[in-house]
Amino acid sequence: MADTNDTATAAAASGGSDQQQPIRKRFQKRTLSAEYLQEDYEQNTLGATAGFFCAIWAGWLMGEHFSSTFTTFNYPDLDKDGQYHFGGKDIALVVLITSKLLFVRAGLFRYVLRPLLRCLGVQSFERQQGMAEHVYTGLVYLASAISAAYFVGWPRLDSLGLESLWSGTSLDEGVSTEFKVFVLGQCALRLAELVAVFIEDENRPGYYRRIAIHYLVAGVLACAGLLGQAKFAGLVVLAIDLPTVIAAVSGVSSALSACLHQVMNVVAGGIAALSTLVVLPSLVYVSVSNSNTASSDGTAGTGAAASWQETIESKINSIVSIKFIRPFTFETENRGTSQATGFIVDANNGIILTNRHVVSAGPVVARAVFNNHEEIELKAIYRDPIHDFGFFKFDPMLIKHTKLEEIELYPEGAKVGVDIRVIGNDAGQKVSILASSISLIDRNVPTLGDMTYNDSNTFYIQASTNGTGGSSGSPMINIAGQAVAIVSAGLTKASTDLYLPLDRVKCVLEAIQAQTEVKRGTIQTTFQYRSYDEVRRLGVSDTVENNVRQDVPGGVGMMVVKTVLPDGPGHIAGLEEGDVLYRINGKTVAHFVLLEELLDGNVDQTLDMTVIRGKTSKDVQVNVQNLHALEPSQMLQVGGTTMTNLSFQLANHYRVPATGVIANWLFCILEEPIAVKPYVLKSINGKAVANITQVIDVIKTIGNNECVPVKYFHISEYYNNCLIDGSIKISHLWNQVALYTRNDCSGLWDRESIADLPPARDIEPTNVIFPVIKNADVAKLQDVVHSIVKVKCMIPIFIEGNVNRINASYGAIIDAERGLVVVGRETVASTACRITITIAGTAVIPAKLRFQHPTISYAIVQYDPKHIGTTKVQAIKLSEKALEAGDSIRMLAMSKYETPVCLNAQVSNILPVETTSFEPPRWRSINVEVAQLDNPTAANYGFGIIVDENGDAQALWLEYIKAKKSMGVGGHPVQALVPALRALQRDEEPEPRSLKVEITPITIVKARQAGLSNERSNELQSTASTRSQLYQIKRVEALSKAKDVLQELDIVVSINGRLVRTLEDFDAQFTNPTLEIVVLRDSQEHTLQVETTESKQEVGKVVCWAGALFHAPHKTVLQQSTTVPSGVYCADVVFSSYSYENGMVEGHWVTHVNDAATPDIDSFERAVNSCQDNEYVRVKVISSKSKPNVLTIKMCYHYWPTRTLVKDQESAEGWRYI
Repeated sequence: MADTNDTATAAAASGGSDQQQPIRKRFQKRTLSAEYLQEDYEQNTLGATAGFFCAIWAGWLMGEHFSSTFTTFNYPDLDKDGQYHFGGKDIALVVLITSKLLFVRAGLFRYVLRPLLRCLGVQSFERQQGMAEHVYTGLVYLASAISAAYFVGWPRLDSLGLESLWSGTSLDEGVSTEFKVFVLGQCALRLAELVAVFIEDENRPGYYRRIAIHYLVAGVLACAGLLGQAKFAGLVVLAIDLPTVIAAVSGVSSALSACLHQVMNVVAGGIAALSTLVVLPSLVYVSVSNSNTASSDGTAGTGAAASWQETIESKINSIVSIKFIRPFTFETENRGTSQATGFIVDANNGIILTNRHVVSAGPVVARAVFNNHEEIELKAIYRDPIHDFGFFKFDPMLIKHTKLEEIELYPEGAKVGVDIRVIGNDAGQKVSILASSISLIDRNVPTLGDMTYNDSNTFYIQASTNGTGGSSGSPMINIAGQAVAIVSAGLTKASTDLYLPLDRVKCVLEAIQAQTEVKRGTIQTTFQYRSYDEVRRLGVSDTVENNVRQDVPGGVGMMVVKTVLPDGPGHIAGLEEGDVLYRINGKTVAHFVLLEELLDGNVDQTLDMTVIRGKTSKDVQVNVQNLHALEPSQMLQVGGTTMTNLSFQLANHYRVPATGVIANWLFCILEEPIAVKPYVLKSINGKAVANITQVIDVIKTIGNNECVPVKYFHISEYYNNCLIDGSIKISHLWNQVALYTRNDCSGLWDRESIADLPPARDIEPTNVIFPVIKNADVAKLQDVVHSIVKVKCMIPIFIEGNVNRINASYGAIIDAERGLVVVGRETVASTACRITITIAGTAVIPAKLRFQHPTISYAIVQYDPKHIGTTKVQAIKLSEKALEAGDSIRMLAMSKYETPVCLNAQVSNILPVETTSFEPPRWRSINVEVAQLDNPTAANYGFGIIVDENGDAQALWLEYIKAKKSMGVGGHPVQALVPALRALQRDEEPEPRSLKVEITPITIVKARQAGLSNERSNELQSTASTRSQLYQIKRVEALSKAKDVLQELDIVVSINGRLVRTLEDFDAQFTNPTLEIVVLRDSQEHTLQVETTESKQEVGKVVCWAGALFHAPHKTVLQQSTTVPSGVYCADVVFSSYSYENGMVEGHWVTHVNDAATPDIDSFERAVNSCQDNEYVRVKVISSKSKPNVLTIKMCYHYWPTRTLVKDQESAEGWRYI
């Protein structure tokens, strides 16, 4: 009160007019004592200013409290643009701290410094005021400089233990908690000093300089906070504060003080020049901590201050993007490449938690990508048999640039209403942050579909985060940075995502960390949580319900038996679907957590269970099995087919006994085409198979390429008795047999080749009787029937543009003595194939490819005639007369029941085959004209023999590809077969010559428009022809001898002096090494000497490397390529390989491997054989669109070894590995 009265008296003495003047003017004009002036300064000015700030702060909080958008103050600080923005509470907090600092400043002057100086004998106000200011300035800015030195790192303050005061992340990895607090305090300090200076006498020395310094320093620090530049902020503070501290200490020396102030002015001016453009935005967007607080369970409370921004910053380095490859289809998981998310749960041991379907039940290779893009190889060390979680491991010593942090598992934190964030690789974006709140914690597990992963015996947590692919394995974290669940699945028709609780996860992790056995128990019984109302209808009495409610407070139901697997422990003990679980070993069990604790803690022991069935209580004793024993740990590979023991996962979903062998991609060895889905094997070669060991024993009795019966069924048809019988054929070349065994120490599946397999057995001759045509009118076609055979082509590898694995059609014998059969090239589409011929639906014998026509859909295969014994087969007679429009013909075909069908028809037209180009290139018919028939029924058959009235074959009715998914049929002239047939009959390899061009017909009108003279036009029209047309060159094949002579759009006028009117006029190219061709080019005729090129088989070697196939460019590629960048062409890429993951695609040309040029396939083979395992290789490629690129492909010879295939006509398969 005394201070107040003194102030009032001083004011009255000054006169009433002074009350209307500004504060600063009143200071200048008053003549009262300095003591009163100081009290006025302290009380009125600082008090009023602090009160003004407090009023602003209180008003802001009051408005925030009643705002409908209250939750907007809790948004994550990290915005999309990567900047840290102020929130409402942040601004209020800065204002509050500034006002508090003003109170502290006034209190220091009044109650500390002034009494202290008086005790020291300083009585003069001016002297006392100056000394107080020096002491205050020295102390405050010395503390500020020390805090700045911490962030500069010089001098080192580690020994002082200051780091223990902070809970944020390291400075090298983002904006830390301590730095944000530093920026907040510095800004508030400078603003408080700015206010204090502003209300002083403007005539005081250094008034404007001090205002500018405080303003600019606050702005620069705000910029540094916005950009996260901790060291820069520290340097700025040191540059300003150290001279101030020294000046305060040496305040008695005005000269020294003035000098130091000048230095400070220069520094401040430099800073002002650099930061003027960003000061104002920085004051708006500076990043500081908001005033949210967090309690220990992650909900808002009164605990330590925290924010989502701080939480995310501190945990972002714990979350990794996982890129993984499954080399094989295993159980419910298809082979392929994918990506997901994981998070570190043990930084010291390098343990990462993710989903089971990421770790995979079968072989997998994976690597983790940290937030700073540093990568590390992972190995799978655990995958849970039933729940969707597993663990990867990495070597922490190999991490060079990332500070490893771990996320604590806190399953108790999963509560309804808790705000959470899901951080992960959502939609392949590496880092996405999804916000939501937990809506359910006791949701029953969903059914995700057939032949996919389905969880059981657990609750799921539900939240609306709307995640997509790639978010699997992401942690659900609370504001304290603890993981309360892990992403497991999402609903496609809603924004809801489902999360696995971490109770069992935490127990398994603790066992792994302790290096003890992970025990998982099962009674092969699935439970489902039902409400009390539901279980009451199942027979639960009020007494039982009350007991459960009392023993398990907070519960809303009990567990009911959903599935009991046949022959499992639950089934043997007498459990039935609909039983309500009451107690186990005397404990009331109404929650999955306790159920699993009891199962896992009593493996290979007996449990006493009490269930309610109807209105009766029933006690049973059930043995607990080791759940890991029901998990497949071995895989048998037979070519592309993989076989494993039936897992509990699949058995439980389909409710079948957990025994048997499941085969994926069975079609790779099956002789009949089937759907691409897994099947359960019942028997092989008449022997029952119940596990992998029995399958191996049977395979060891099967000879090379021996066809044996097999019985199998789809697992979904178990109760329908839908057995399927078929036959398998195992080639020791194409279907190599190997056993893989899981090794959790290395993370790989150890491979063991199954050797000592029996060689091929001799084929016993089979006598066949052909069906008889009883219709006397067509009896003369009986010999033609004896020439028709069925041809099946199994293609084990995709080379030369082939895309089909199994092709089947009919063919015709053209030389019975040598066993030569002509068939459509769409059936025998590849030189690497396994061919069988079926005669009269009875005898199946092997055959090999002898010839593929380069432009027409013809292929010739050969079988050994001794394999058919005395069977009377006939060779068709090839007519020399080509079909013409209007000819009456008969076509002999085969129905789907393999019975002969005879069609009468007329040739309606002779038309050129029109096909489109493909990307990547594949073979297609060109330069051929086919006959069309007026009988529409003919289009239903893919093969037929068109004969004249004498039974001589004039054409073969064959399929040809028109477009990507469109096939055409037509009568192909047999005359084109004769040169190749004659060469084979002379025991020579057919090597027809050709111009290597693609031609298309054009009308004479179009030719005249292109410059054809009247004389030449008249000459062409005077020749005998049914068609008024010429032929134009559409493409010239790359690397052909005609490439530099002929040009696209050339119109061919004559060949060797003969006018060209039909395709037969081009036949001279097949026998002549050089042709004289007259072409019309640019309205002028040019006579050219053009060399023809031998049509040799280009592909004689295939290199299998890094999961891709490479060979020399084949004819189809050369047809569609204007240039040939290299002699190495990528023919196929396995989509479950490093080649596929790193960008290699079919159609790439490889020019270099590391620094070695690869102009041909031999140099490429040498280059890849020198590559080391587990290293990255640089591969220079050029795409089919001529775009260069450099790929880096990792070597993993364990799953993708380097091998070379070479053509060998002496071997049974036509190929062999070297």
